[in-house]
Amino acid sequence: MRTSVVRGMTSSNWMVHKWSKFKRWQEAVNANEEHQKERYRLQNYIKLPTGMYITPERPEHVAPKKDPADMTRQDQGAMPMDLLTNHTQMRYIDHSVDNVRRFKRYEHFQHLQYDQRSIPERLLFLGADLAAAHFFVHRGAAVKFVGDETWYRRDKNKNYSLPGRKVDGLYVEAIDASESEIMFEGLDNLSGLSHLRLLRLSNCEHMDDWSMSRLSALVPQLEFLDLSGCHSLSHKGLMALKIMKNLKYLRLEGLDHIKDLGKSALLLEESIPEVKVLGVEYELHLDDVIAERKLLEHPSVVQDARGNAFAEDENGRMFYIAGTVNERPTVTDDDNPIVTSTVKREIPTMSDEEFEELNVLSKGKLRHLLVGSPSGYEWTKETETILAHEAHLKLKDGIPIDEKMLPLKERKIHPIPLEDRIVEEKEKLLGYERPTALAEPARPLKRLVE
Repeated sequence: MRTSVVRGMTSSNWMVHKWSKFKRWQEAVNANEEHQKERYRLQNYIKLPTGMYITPERPEHVAPKKDPADMTRQDQGAMPMDLLTNHTQMRYIDHSVDNVRRFKRYEHFQHLQYDQRSIPERLLFLGADLAAAHFFVHRGAAVKFVGDETWYRRDKNKNYSLPGRKVDGLYVEAIDASESEIMFEGLDNLSGLSHLRLLRLSNCEHMDDWSMSRLSALVPQLEFLDLSGCHSLSHKGLMALKIMKNLKYLRLEGLDHIKDLGKSALLLEESIPEVKVLGVEYELHLDDVIAERKLLEHPSVVQDARGNAFAEDENGRMFYIAGTVNERPTVTDDDNPIVTSTVKREIPTMSDEEFEELNVLSKGKLRHLLVGSPSGYEWTKETETILAHEAHLKLKDGIPIDEKMLPLKERKIHPIPLEDRIVEEKEKLLGYERPTALAEPARPLKRLVE
């Protein structure tokens, strides 16, 4: 049944001339059940004593009768709407290599959702611990049992040796699923692992906030958890771990992209008595907190209920400069933006000194968002390239240029860099005093000797 369902999911979507649509594995299972029911009706239409059977001329003759209002176009014998839609959309589909790669990646994602579901039969015959061991080892992870120092994993031929039936007294103690494709659906296989103490999920690209919420509910007795390199996580997912009161070590290396990571780590250490968070550079996140505080202390900056910060000009217009808006664009595999925003807003009505001050405090976002949105990774390089190009064109056509939109080399106002302000503020917080350079003593005048 499993093979037929997976084939049914992929065989009709191998062409790229269709829009990809989300289809969960539950829908594929329901479609397979309907197919099995139809096959059963056909085989039992006329059954002979010898075991052979005669099927009807048309499968519709044995299908359950539907009311006309519940009949689909396929039931009525008309052309399916999907075929008409795909034929209309064919001319608009991108057939580039990059789009084909994204299509295959999404198709693989759908397969993972179906493949990692929890199978009740496997749990029944193997038990919770051995079923979880088979599940994770089969997908490239390694497991360790209580009282056994051996780590069980696949060899280079993807073969492994684990018992094929339930064994009493066999309990999983540790699982290393680093760099695997474990996702939310696969975490259900951790249910019932009462002796699990260590779980490594480093560099798992599908581990997100929803997975953390599910994980904390399934294995609250964990003592060591490694989430290093899980770039789909945010501070919301980390806060879901606060109910794991037995946690002693939490590794969070390579997660500097998470906003308020240092604050979340401190809150977890406060909520969980014995936990020790590893891999968090608190000094780096202290710089972010100081930069955010300096931005919000500016008199022209206002904040809404969602935590977004806006710069307000003299006319009362708002310009987004910081907050919870997703600033990561949709990019290609070469890290180039798929969609580039060319919508430009009016320049804020404020003094040049105040504009430059806000631009420095917002790390260049204020001027960046005025010229469009070429990239969410660099707030300086791409913006300066665009400003220099536009200034050259306007100067060539004799169009006046606002001083706020001049490139860096032609600006007259250069405020103190944000890095220097952060260093000064940290010295005040930590009680350091910057050493002052001693003035050189005055050299005595030599007497002129005649």
